[in-house]
Amino acid sequence: MEKTVISWTLNDYCRAQCEYCPTHVRGGLAPHETSEYLRVANQLISHYRDRLGRSIHWIINGGEPLDIDDIAMVLKVFKAGGESVTLHTNGGKLWIDWWAIEPYVDNLVLTFHFWQNPALIKYLIQTYTEKNKSIQITAPIRHRYVKEDLARVEALEKDTGFVIVKSLLYREGSVELGLYNYDTEDLRLIDISNGKLDEGGTSAVEQQEYYQETTWDDRYKDTYSSNPVYTGQMCNAGIERLYIGALGWVSGSACNNQPMGNVFNSFNPPDSPQKCGMIACVNNDDQLITKFPLGAL
Repeated sequence: MEKTVISWTLNDYCRAQCEYCPTHVRGGLAPHETSEYLRVANQLISHYRDRLGRSIHWIINGGEPLDIDDIAMVLKVFKAGGESVTLHTNGGKLWIDWWAIEPYVDNLVLTFHFWQNPALIKYLIQTYTEKNKSIQITAPIRHRYVKEDLARVEALEKDTGFVIVKSLLYREGSVELGLYNYDTEDLRLIDISNGKLDEGGTSAVEQQEYYQETTWDDRYKDTYSSNPVYTGQMCNAGIERLYIGALGWVSGSACNNQPMGNVFNSFNPPDSPQKCGMIACVNNDDQLITKFPLGAL
């Protein structure tokens, strides 16, 4: 069965309000009513699974999805109507939430923030490992607290035997805006903790140097000159992939080649490909969407 990946940012709010987190994913308003999420989910299931005969793979993100009331109920509908559910979350603060959530989440993508209780992360590692479910963990390393953050994360790694990726932080979460002001020595420490030096690379230092030595225009040109071009071809955006933003706006690709309306207003899921009008295909996920010449169908 062919698959459709639906990536849905359920909200743009997070109670944690970490200062390094982009404002557009933590400073939004209250989420929609649970009934609205369920209505949209059932519409998508009816279209992609029942009408088009495709399996649905949900990728759920925020903001923070766990800050939505009745999130377990919403995840249950996703799981019942889809092949798999991937949840991106900071884990929240309560163990009891996970007794309701875990049965409906196949792939857990955790962010281990500085404020998070390591015992909760350890519990989730044990739970997902014992049930042979996928779990990935990244830990943001703050540029002013590199040694402190690395010590905290490495202690949990030692306690659990689980490898945690230490991630660099970009201004407003944008690669184009560049890294925060990390010291070169601190970047080397992050590389060492991630095992990068064992691979013969110093990626964090190289990233910093790249942003110091180039302009935004340089980086823009590099991006578009180093990626494939499908301009004028047909693309299965909206069929193989669907992106829903926190406010409900829909696109069939990360590049937003053709906006598709809003799921909370009048929205009709697509059933045919669209013509690519982009200069280049710069998103890795977009590059995986099937392309074919105009008139090939």
